[in-house]
Parts: sequence; structure tokens; C-alpha cells
Amino acid sequence: MSLILGGGARVALVCLAMVPGVPEAQGTRWQLRETLRIGGAESGPASFSAIRAMDVDPKGRILVFERTTQDIRMFGPDGRLVRTIGRSGAGPGEMKNAEGMIIGQGGRIWVRDAANARFTIFGPDGDYEASWTMRFCWSQGLWAPQVDRQGRILDYDCIVGGDARPYPQAILAYRGDRSGVDTLFRQPDCGTRALSEAGIWVRQSGRSTMYVSVPFAPFPVAAIGPSGETWCAPNSTRYELMRFGAGAKDTIRVSRNVPRVPITKAQRDSIIASYEAKGPTGFDYGRIPDSKPAISRITIDGEGRPWVRRTDATGAVLWDVFSATGQFLATAELPPGARAPAAAPWVVRGRTVYTVLLDEDDVPYVVRLQGDGR
Repeated sequence: MSLILGGGARVALVCLAMVPGVPEAQGTRWQLRETLRIGGAESGPASFSAIRAMDVDPKGRILVFERTTQDIRMFGPDGRLVRTIGRSGAGPGEMKNAEGMIIGQGGRIWVRDAANARFTIFGPDGDYEASWTMRFCWSQGLWAPQVDRQGRILDYDCIVGGDARPYPQAILAYRGDRSGVDTLFRQPDCGTRALSEAGIWVRQSGRSTMYVSVPFAPFPVAAIGPSGETWCAPNSTRYELMRFGAGAKDTIRVSRNVPRVPITKAQRDSIIASYEAKGPTGFDYGRIPDSKPAISRITIDGEGRPWVRRTDATGAVLWDVFSATGQFLATAELPPGARAPAAAPWVVRGRTVYTVLLDEDDVPYVVRLQGDGR
């Protein structure tokens, strides 16, 4: 079924719903089983604190970018350290509060380093190759780019004009040979500014202003795919996804009915107590919703498949997997009792997932998970 919206965009509606007496989504499950764990050391490369990015190269080597030390640790498929790449600083091959990394064309390692106003590029084995001076419009956030079939690095950013003023957000393609940057198209709108602002507490103290996210408040969720497409959930309280291609063409919508997960009184009281521990905040805690978001995150794998993160009533983290055209494939389940940070890297190769899990002391580990279907 399809509809034509204003501007001529064609919308294909793909609806998946829970049917009474039928297991959710036909009962398709991928149980993610742990096959490798790295970390837990008191110090050194296998000691992690704040993992900002991960990727896996064609040889199966696992690259981990650690924010606190501003370096990349390369581990072999067996979990043994191969080498450490880069360090903190402003010189060649050094990084200063970089946003993340990705493995690009030819296995080269790209690091987005807005604080140093450049990309830093390492060869496939980690040797420094080049720096590419670049003007970015944002910094200090999490970087979630893609690599397209032409070997370009795709990313959201604003277009900086000749007068140095930033213009609307666009999807940009940084050429792998560093010969230039292509503007693919303007970033599609996802959600509303009002919704985003409603999920933020603003606290002013003297000359400083602090912005704090309201726990579990609805917000827009979006991610970019390897063809420059955008998958968007305009309002995280509803399980509704939209896929926009170039120029918002060939739009696909996917919706599902998933169980509502209420926020318990104990959870609400714990949230309030944590904010008030250092003194009155003046926050309006009535803005904390009664239930958790239906969607907490979207990430797109290299095959263009959206993985949608949500939480069930037991607190378990689930990932719903769709094809690039919006067909439901499976729900991936983490190992029983697994604790996964909300913003942890999520790198997918087929049915193999590389991510970060926490132990009972909140120590982060790099793990490799294998999806077993049933």
C-alpha cells in the first residue's frame, strides 16, 4: 500500500502488529551468545573507562577508541592486543577529545577530531598517514557515520558557506582520497523542535546555563544508512519508523505495537533522589513521563538494516532488526542478565555483534556476540 504526500514523496506503509494468541513478530528471535570478552585489567590497553567508538576491520581485528586516553586499541580476533594507535595531543597522529572513528575504504582508520579541526587518518595496520583539515559545525557528541559504496564517509553536518556562516544540516560525503566533500542532500526533518526542547530541563546559575535531559522524556531518534538514507522515529513514545532517501523520496514507514513499559514509583523516586543528592535543583519532576520510550535508539548496519533498541518490562534490552526495505527480520536478545549502556557502540557484521557490556561493578568490557536464530 502506498500514499502520496505533499511534495510528491511516495510512502510505502509496512505495518507489523501483535496479534492476540500469536507470539510477537512470529516469534522470530536471535539469541546473542557471547564468544569473546576483552577487558577487566587493572591498567593498560585491556583496561577501559569510556569507550566512545568501535569498529572491526576485514581481518576481524577489533578497534576500540578510548576517550580518556584518546587512543585506539587494536585487538586480534582472539582478543590479544595487536597495538595501540595514536595518543592525546595536537600533533600528527594525535587526538584531542575526538568524537569517534570508522574504518573506511582500504581499511584506513578515520578519526573525527573537531577539537583539532581535522580528520586524522591511519593506515590499515595503524600507522599514521595524513591529517585532513576540516571545519565542522558540531563537536563533542557521538559520531555515527557510514561508508558508502564509493568509499566516502557519510555524516550529518551543516554546510558552511563562503561567508563562514553555517547553513541547514545536510548529509555530507567526505571522499576517501581527500579530494573534496560532496553535499548529497539536506537532512530530512525528524520530529519537532518543540518535542526536543520539552525533554530538557534548563537551569541557570549566575552566568552559566546547564541543560539536563529529562529522564525517559520523548525525543526524536534518527540514524544515517550506508546509502545516505535516514531512518527516523519522530517521537520515541511511538514505535513508528520512517525511511527517507535522497531528497525525502521513496519514504517507507514501519510501525509495530509493543508492550508499554511503565516507570515504577521506585524508579521515579530513585531518579529524583539522584538529582537532589547535592541540593535542590528546581527541576519540575512532573515532566518525567509515566512510561519508558518505545524506541530508545536506532543504528544502521553496513547492509542498511535498521536495528531498533527498546526495553521490555523486565528491563532486558532488545534489538528489533529490519531489512533495508522495512521488513521485520527478528528480535535480537542480549545474554541473560547483560547490562548494556544506552550509548554503547553497536557494530554488526552479519549476525555477529561487537559492543560494550558492564559487569556488576559497572566496569566496561568489549564483547563479541553471535546471533543464534530460532
